[in-house]
Amino acid sequence: MAGGILVGDVGGTNVRFAVANRHGSGIEIDGFQKLAGDDFGAFDEALARYIDQSGQKVERACFALAGPVQQGEVLLTNRQWRVSAARLQKRFDFADVRLINDFTAMARSVPEHDAAAFENVLPGTPNPDAPVIVAGPGTGFGVATLLRKRTGGWRVMNGEGGHMAFAPRTDLEFDVAKILMDRFGYVSNELVASGMGLEPVHEAFCQVYDRAVEDISPEDMRKRADAGDDMFHQLILMRACVVMGAVGDLVLSSGALGGVVLAGGVSERIVDYLRMPEAVNRFRERGPMSSYLADCPVDLMHDPEAPLVGAAAFYEQEFSQ
Repeated sequence: MAGGILVGDVGGTNVRFAVANRHGSGIEIDGFQKLAGDDFGAFDEALARYIDQSGQKVERACFALAGPVQQGEVLLTNRQWRVSAARLQKRFDFADVRLINDFTAMARSVPEHDAAAFENVLPGTPNPDAPVIVAGPGTGFGVATLLRKRTGGWRVMNGEGGHMAFAPRTDLEFDVAKILMDRFGYVSNELVASGMGLEPVHEAFCQVYDRAVEDISPEDMRKRADAGDDMFHQLILMRACVVMGAVGDLVLSSGALGGVVLAGGVSERIVDYLRMPEAVNRFRERGPMSSYLADCPVDLMHDPEAPLVGAAAFYEQEFSQ
């Protein structure tokens, strides 16, 4: 990674940029800036702002974006930006530009962090030879699978697992799901658990509880829940159950007994709800296969720069030979 690499984390809300360099066994991030996506009509404009303001001059770039990458292009899932590696390379005179999924970068960052970056949510014993699920809700709901290569290094498999169908399990969840189905047709885990779905989920809860819809922030919802408001408590708990149920499904489907690493701003804000018995049961109670998940650990990764670190590590491993 000689000379550094320009890295970016492009989500539905913010765009983060930095220059990454490897020093010894770790990757260091310099020149970090966070820009609000709403301030720009296109990703190219945000990148131009960063380069102009930072004065950073680098030849290579790797951008992690919240959307599926197809033939060097990405249409962001929760923001109508179409990003092209070829266009960026030409406009900004890069020698090389790579686009990867944001949770590819998030997952690839996991081996680059030490134990201090992780908070245990559910104890367990990871199988070092098994895959690891890296997932969680922020603006959307990202999912990736991290595997250790037999020849050394790491491989990341990613898809759009956050868009798997929501599977209600309680009477309240069925009531909320019916309202959301009437409105959207298809109801995904992302819609129920992520930031982009909070408004319609709140509206559905108000309909179930026969309450007027308020203009209220996520922080104030949490304050109401902590003060004893049952509707907001149940709303946050349902989102926590959806997260834990979804990652449990992913472990079952992929054999990821290496454990689960949760990421994303929503995961951090509701971590105490993720530990509640209802959420833990949603992860571990699997009928005849409950024993399969009984010792599978779940951790929460704390590092807002993780996708930037992961983008650099992924580029270094896959493209810089």
